Amino acid sequence: MRPRRSCAVLSLALVLAASAPALGQSAQPYPPYPPPPPPPPPHRVYAPPPTVDPNPPPLSPVMRAVYAPFYAAGLVVRYGFYYLIVAPIEVFARTVTYGASGGVEKPEQSPPP
Repeated sequence: MRPRRSCAVLSLALVLAASAPALGQSAQPYPPYPPPPPPPPPHRVYAPPPTVDPNPPPLSPVMRAVYAPFYAAGLVVRYGFYYLIVAPIEVFARTVTYGASGGVEKPEQSPPP
């Protein structure tokens, strides 16, 4: 049984050895490496942005006259809301917290000499 097994191993080795050159020749060679990428372009130096005047030019008198009613209405809404709603609530809250005298007692008056 031993010669039969070694004969099978030997025949397998011969088949593999005979087919190795044929397999190696049929394969295509690997393609060459791609060329390296081009170097990046040099950094451009940009000029600083122009300075912008932070103060815009004043409005013309006509535009002031057109804009004035809207400005006045905005002031009325802003401060009217505060003085008609917020301020009375704050005064009432202080009165509840500190009392009508505000937590400060009147000093005693000395009798006239």
